[in-house]
Amino acid sequence: MRVLLVGDTHGNQRWLQGTVFPTAAREDVDLIVQIGDFGWWPGNAGGDAFLEAARRSAVPVWWIDGNHEHHDQLAALVEASGQLGSDDLVSGVELGGNLTYLPRGARFTLDGVTVAVCGGAHSIDRQLRNPGRSWFEAERISDADVARCAAGGAADILISHDAPAGWNIPNIISDGDLPPRLAAELASCASHRAQLARIFDAVTPALVVHGHYHSAYTTVIDTPWGSVDVVGLGCDGTAGNVALLNCDAGEWSVTSLRVPA
Repeated sequence: MRVLLVGDTHGNQRWLQGTVFPTAAREDVDLIVQIGDFGWWPGNAGGDAFLEAARRSAVPVWWIDGNHEHHDQLAALVEASGQLGSDDLVSGVELGGNLTYLPRGARFTLDGVTVAVCGGAHSIDRQLRNPGRSWFEAERISDADVARCAAGGAADILISHDAPAGWNIPNIISDGDLPPRLAAELASCASHRAQLARIFDAVTPALVVHGHYHSAYTTVIDTPWGSVDVVGLGCDGTAGNVALLNCDAGEWSVTSLRVPA
């Protein structure tokens, strides 16, 4: 099974239709999995147009939440699905057409390869946003999210928006160069990565794919259960926004793809 992994899209309809979809067609993928900061902002013209474009995708589009989504509306969607509070939240929430939201704790199998997902992150620009309009407390992974994600045990792949604690993210602004209102959020950002690390330790994946930092990179880290490959994806408008995941008979491989920025 061929899967196009897509980093932050931020509701960018032009990028979705002009780059992501053509790349999916060229690579002949069976599925698109987008890894947070998707662009769930229904109720305004730009957000609705982006979501309608996603629904019209030629192949299924599955996505997890980032920190920049309308989390109150997402919570209402999950509640309406009848899954809220379940200890075994595993199913996606269908949003019409070919679009499906994967709540935190969802799991699926791709030709024998098991995948666990968990969206969410802490917004370093929290102080620049409006609570209840452009910022929501639910952007952060909760203890209940950790328990739900961990309940499924081991998986081959962890797809998350944030990156678990344990390694440095390359190609980002150094802490000392951040403006004061952003630097004030660093401790909260670090605590969120530590929360995600609890899921990482429970899932013991061989591959982690994440977004959030707009940094396209690959690395390998050592863990108590062995070496883990890490793939970070860039955001919309950058060449490192996509990668190809190939799953075949329980084995997986990832290929970085370069697209016109």
